[in-house]
Amino acid sequence: GVVSGSYVLDEERSDDAFQAIESAIAGLSNAKRPLARMRLRKSIATNRIRISSTAGRFSIKYDAKTPIVVWISGEPIKWKLVEELVFDVSAKANGEAISLTFRGDDSERTTVYRSVGQQLVEETTIISPLLSTPIRYKLVYNRAN
Repeated sequence: GVVSGSYVLDEERSDDAFQAIESAIAGLSNAKRPLARMRLRKSIATNRIRISSTAGRFSIKYDAKTPIVVWISGEPIKWKLVEELVFDVSAKANGEAISLTFRGDDSERTTVYRSVGQQLVEETTIISPLLSTPIRYKLVYNRAN
């Protein structure tokens, strides 16, 4: 499965998640675009991830954000990214990968994590009724320890 440890973003091998967001919100009205941009950009892990997976629990910490600790059984927990962004987060094992689903008031983000050698690959899909198509991007992280 997913290898526990610390990982650092490999910008050269990763998609530009911010550009994927900009492309997806381009069709929104000028009134809705700034709020959508702010909410979607805050949800991206940018530089560092720390993962631990033991005894049916999965823990992940993005940069300096509050850690997420969930059971891999799919039971959701409440997680607050920032004051105005609270999500129901659940995790499921999917073969060699672990999938996290973040459900918010106006969006759903599913991120699949899998270890590939010394790297962690993160594939994310964000859907929202505000968007005409889902946002998809892949980030690659190199093991730091």
